[in-house]
Amino acid sequence: MKNDIIEKAAAVGVAPEAFHDVQTKFEAYTGAEPYLFVSYSHRNIDKVYPILDMLHERKYRIWYDESCETGNDFREELREKIECCDAVLLFVSEASMASPFCGMEVIVARENKKRIYPIYLDEAEVPPAFQILLANTHHGSIGNIPKLIKALVRDLPPATMDRLTTEEDRLLKCEDNGNYIAVDEGVRVICTKAFRNRNQLTHVTLPESLEVIEAEAFRSCASLVEMDIPEKTSHIGESAFRDCVSLERLTIRNSLIKIGERAFENCPVLTEINLPDGLAEIYGSAFNGCKKLKSIKLPANLTVIGENAFADCVSLEMIELPDTMMKIDDLVFSGCTALKSVFLPQGLKKIGKAAFKACRSLTSVQIPASVTYLSTDLFRGCESLRSIQVDPKNRHYKSEPNKRDGADHVLFNKNKSVIIAYPAASREVQYDIPDSVTEVSDWTFSECKKLNRITIPDSVEEIGEGAFCNCVLLDELVIPDSVGKIDDCAFRGCSSLERIVIPSSVTELGWGVFDGCRDSMIVYCDEGSAVQAYCRRNKILEDRIENMEG
Repeated sequence: MKNDIIEKAAAVGVAPEAFHDVQTKFEAYTGAEPYLFVSYSHRNIDKVYPILDMLHERKYRIWYDESCETGNDFREELREKIECCDAVLLFVSEASMASPFCGMEVIVARENKKRIYPIYLDEAEVPPAFQILLANTHHGSIGNIPKLIKALVRDLPPATMDRLTTEEDRLLKCEDNGNYIAVDEGVRVICTKAFRNRNQLTHVTLPESLEVIEAEAFRSCASLVEMDIPEKTSHIGESAFRDCVSLERLTIRNSLIKIGERAFENCPVLTEINLPDGLAEIYGSAFNGCKKLKSIKLPANLTVIGENAFADCVSLEMIELPDTMMKIDDLVFSGCTALKSVFLPQGLKKIGKAAFKACRSLTSVQIPASVTYLSTDLFRGCESLRSIQVDPKNRHYKSEPNKRDGADHVLFNKNKSVIIAYPAASREVQYDIPDSVTEVSDWTFSECKKLNRITIPDSVEEIGEGAFCNCVLLDELVIPDSVGKIDDCAFRGCSSLERIVIPSSVTELGWGVFDGCRDSMIVYCDEGSAVQAYCRRNKILEDRIENMEG
């Protein structure tokens, strides 16, 4: 070995001790997989070897001539290594440009159509012949080593890198280099964040052995366009594909039993989903913000849809829930502005808070007999809704027609003590709240833009949040002295309201009760009442507060 070092040092004009002082941390690659060939002058090993070590740490397969025997076949072996490599890493310096070996290596690389990646070590003058050969190639320099390494990792052939780090049957990490990768058969688990932020990745082939995709495994893979989940995969973890903003196609096989929270949140170009029948629950925000999602095949055995699961899926037009459904959680379809129809099956027990909020295209809903709980703000902002019909066999809720032809239905609790929702698209201009009602619930009349008269009976004790929000034609309202509380934003956006009478029985007023009302609106109230104090605190001018006795 000592004789080899002396001979090599003599051949390149370097002191033998230099080979001891500066060495790589790895041996040159000798296998059959794609690798990088390194062309350099041994006079520059102090600059070259640290860069090679950094690339090797990033799992590149690298061949350099330390593995070569000295003797008559030296040039022939160099030629052979170049012919078999995927690309050539050329370190340009005064010494390398004067070296016959480096000159030969560049020529052989060009003859074999190998891509050359020059890295400039000094201000070397490149011979005219080399200038032509190196034209239109990526250039780098050692002026900023971290920037150089980052550029090389981005640009070098992905095939020359061991991109995947595995431990037994678990895939731990993928390096971001290249747009396609195939995960080896035998991998059973893709670990947390293994592919996170791999922005160059467009396609991934998963093995049939795969069983689990853990949390954030592919999160923010911004260029990933499709994903085929293998047959054996049973679990997709939380946020596994969240923010994959280019994901268009998703195929999920029949073994899947769990999709974690936010698994596909903000995949805005995903257009279609077919979910396997074994899936019993869709967790919260699983498909939130999938703005181009037009159709969903829900599992035949689905029982629960979690909070915000399909919120802001603005292209979704129809949803049919399976007969096994028991619970629609809070805000599940909120913001689904294109949703025109929804089928609620017998067996459904609960519909959560604002589940259909701002579903502006929804025209009618039928509540099955099985429902035992629904939120009072269920249809907030459903401005096209004309009818809410409840199965007569339902023991907790009922609906009654508002028009003579029975077309528009209003939603109440069973004994009609609470009015829950008035259809915002009703053509009626006047409505008399039944005298059985003690509570006008949250957002009951919101977006009722044709009503200009609403009569509140003296049975009502409480007016809920946003109860009359955006009733833009409502011009007068008398609150009976049975009412003790008016909640937040109750009359927000009532832009035509000219006159409102509020008795001293009202001692609780929420924030923003009159936000968006006209400047000329007059509030009639008692001197020294909580209402008068509220108006003054909220800068309603004195000339707009009238004493009811006057």
